[in-house]
Amino acid sequence: MDNFQQPIGPPHDEPTDHTNPKIAYRVTVLWNRLIIGILGILLPLIFIIGEAYFLRGGVHVRGSISAYYHSSMRDIFVACLCVIGFFLATYLSGEGRTWDFRLSLLAGLAVLGVVFFPTTRPHLLPEAPRCGAAPMPDGCSAVQQQFGETLIAGIHFAFAAIFILSLAAICFVFASPKRKIPETPRMQAILRICGWVIIGAVGWAIIGGLLKFTIWELTPLYLAEVASVWAFAAAWLLKARTIREYYGPPRRDMQPTTTVHRQEP
Repeated sequence: MDNFQQPIGPPHDEPTDHTNPKIAYRVTVLWNRLIIGILGILLPLIFIIGEAYFLRGGVHVRGSISAYYHSSMRDIFVACLCVIGFFLATYLSGEGRTWDFRLSLLAGLAVLGVVFFPTTRPHLLPEAPRCGAAPMPDGCSAVQQQFGETLIAGIHFAFAAIFILSLAAICFVFASPKRKIPETPRMQAILRICGWVIIGAVGWAIIGGLLKFTIWELTPLYLAEVASVWAFAAAWLLKARTIREYYGPPRRDMQPTTTVHRQEP
């Protein structure tokens, strides 16, 4: 199991001593988890609020999170997902033999694939020119113009599926009782629930899509994506909750004690 799971041994590993390389490493990992979790929670909200601000036409929700690539939020979409992708890809990169790193690396590369192989442009009329036509139609990316929207969309959905399923697998790894310092049974159950929420969201996207079950503008795919992202973010925030221990006052059991020597009679 990864070194991050090894217990801290007093008296030399005071949690608030950030000059200690082991402590500095742990704090870095916890900040990584915290940032990924916060970005995951904010991601859907950023797109909705940002587009409402730019369009000034009220709140509008697109058919999927990926569809924001073809909106006024394209630059923010690319930036946010790239940041998440790079954080995931480098998470625990010093511990390459752990499942934490392998799955996180896979998720990070997959989300970068989601960015650079965009989904099809929404609401296209039958007579609208497709990517590949000359001159380049509005909204087409360079890779869509070169290889066509259909092929690139297929690659996009493959990367999206890998990304979502990797996030679910990471939740189950977090919940494993075989870790050197496993979570409490209650926390293991919560982390497993996060993983099953992601799995259930994938199933809902398929079934709801077939039934065309849309609530207002909330498509089954959009709801599934948001549920998956928030469940994944919740798991990472829970795994970052101990960061407070590294910024509080020194623990009493770590503080130096004065030894009283009994005098000989």
